[in-house]
Amino acid sequence: MSNPSETACDVLVVGSGGAGFTAAVTARKAGLDVLLIEKEALLGGTTATSGGMLWIPGNPHSSEVVRGRPMEDAVASARSYVVAEGGNYVNPTRLDAFLDNGPRMISFLEQETDVKFYGMDYPDYYSEQPESGDCRGIGSMDYELAKLGDDRAILKNQLPQMLFMGLAIGSSVEMKEFMRAGRSIKSMGFVVKRMLRHFYDVTRYGHDEQVVRGRALIARFIKSARDLGIPMWLSSPMKELVKDASGRVTGAIVTTPKGDIHVTARKGVILAAGGYSGDEARRKATYPPLGSTANHATVAAPGNTGDGIAAAEKAGGAFNGQVANVGAWMPVSVLPGKTGFENTWPHLVDRQKPGFIAVDRRGNRFVDESASYHHFVPPMMRVCAEAGDSEACCWLVASKSAVDKWGMGFVRPFPVPRGNYVRNGYLIKASSIAELAKKAGIDPAGLEATVQKFNGYARTGKDLDFKRGERTYDLYQGDEEVGPNPCLGLIETGPFFAVKVVPGEIGTFAGLATDEHARVLDAAGAPIRGLYAVGNDQASVFGGVYPGPGSTLGPALTFGYIAGRHVSGQS
Repeated sequence: MSNPSETACDVLVVGSGGAGFTAAVTARKAGLDVLLIEKEALLGGTTATSGGMLWIPGNPHSSEVVRGRPMEDAVASARSYVVAEGGNYVNPTRLDAFLDNGPRMISFLEQETDVKFYGMDYPDYYSEQPESGDCRGIGSMDYELAKLGDDRAILKNQLPQMLFMGLAIGSSVEMKEFMRAGRSIKSMGFVVKRMLRHFYDVTRYGHDEQVVRGRALIARFIKSARDLGIPMWLSSPMKELVKDASGRVTGAIVTTPKGDIHVTARKGVILAAGGYSGDEARRKATYPPLGSTANHATVAAPGNTGDGIAAAEKAGGAFNGQVANVGAWMPVSVLPGKTGFENTWPHLVDRQKPGFIAVDRRGNRFVDESASYHHFVPPMMRVCAEAGDSEACCWLVASKSAVDKWGMGFVRPFPVPRGNYVRNGYLIKASSIAELAKKAGIDPAGLEATVQKFNGYARTGKDLDFKRGERTYDLYQGDEEVGPNPCLGLIETGPFFAVKVVPGEIGTFAGLATDEHARVLDAAGAPIRGLYAVGNDQASVFGGVYPGPGSTLGPALTFGYIAGRHVSGQS
């Protein structure tokens, strides 16, 4: 085999999600020559298909008041909040680096690039905790695709299953209008107006011009990187890292469509390859036994196969699996007859709404259904493991009225037809609770008893088993049109429906050991010169807990910023 051709840069960034792009533009604005490579044919990674939210305490868009204290105490209270949840898994020095640099990162991106954010009134996920807040999350501003020019062809799309007639729904406010359209003239008017704009764009341009959420964030990064003259190589995975005789990482071998190229990185290599959700061997070695299967369902990018972590380990880097949770969990359902990325639905909306419950094979509830996605999955795995089940799973159960109002997984709210989902077995339908249980493989007596008890809770407004609706986060996800508890609704009029739900994740929390500068550490805790890891390639700065909306993207962009500054000598 011939020797690879060669090229050189100051900084090589591996991966094109939010973390990689932040590192690249930060280093480039510092005057360095930057090259960004991406193994897939499109740019964006998991960020492009995400909600585009970042958890950044004390960010410039926050008007936060925490338990009566003004915003200047927001970062200190956030630190206490994270430490209270993550305990000894949290590295205080790394956490301080995140909290100190997060607001600076937001200001830098908004002042120096096309990236823009907006403030959100969105509660933290442990909202019962005294130091929790309501304004630490921010969202990514929408973007017009035309501004990308020819680069729109290399922007990764949203999850296709999350589109409505090809339309990507933007903010949570917009989502609520779509959900209400079947029962509100005002909401129907909003939806009709939005759809007419969408169809106009499709007719004129062949696509919707409005880009939203995580895809909008990546679109803005692509425009910024192009304006800064950063080369972006597609279909170019990193093959291996290169070290010199002293042990310093000096570059990498990159496999491109034109063959292998030895890229010399004079200042360093920044790994932002997305973690290891797609690495079956490492999942089996690190996940709970019922959390990893060969036919793993995930909404993380298919290209996140642990390339960065494996390469760093070969270069002497240490893997840190000492986290409270190895994954950023997400309950998902799988559509029969589909394979790959398009067959999985993340349950972000339906299960929290009144009229829905989640039960195991014995027909028992096991969790507050209105809890965050990350907090829903571990109890499901635990009860299934304790019962000796062969797989971790549960079923969402609801009556027709709830499904009409909110939809159920792939099933859209009324009046969108749902017969196809019943015929292909995704949506289980029955005229009685007992019949539904038999079709789903749930104990009929157990489910009937659970539904009867739950209906009593819905009438009184008090969930005596899991306190559903007593937390600020629960109430945010509920339905203000329902009382006495906006999170509890009756399940008493058929037909009844069920969908099977299994564990998934949006990323991994175990990863490479890094320091406060995002440098990869060896087994002795010493930094490997010239090597950085950001995003899901590094172990969670929160120790594997999920504080609030955007708890993966917030640290990803922040440590991308930290790495970009450190590699350019600014730290």
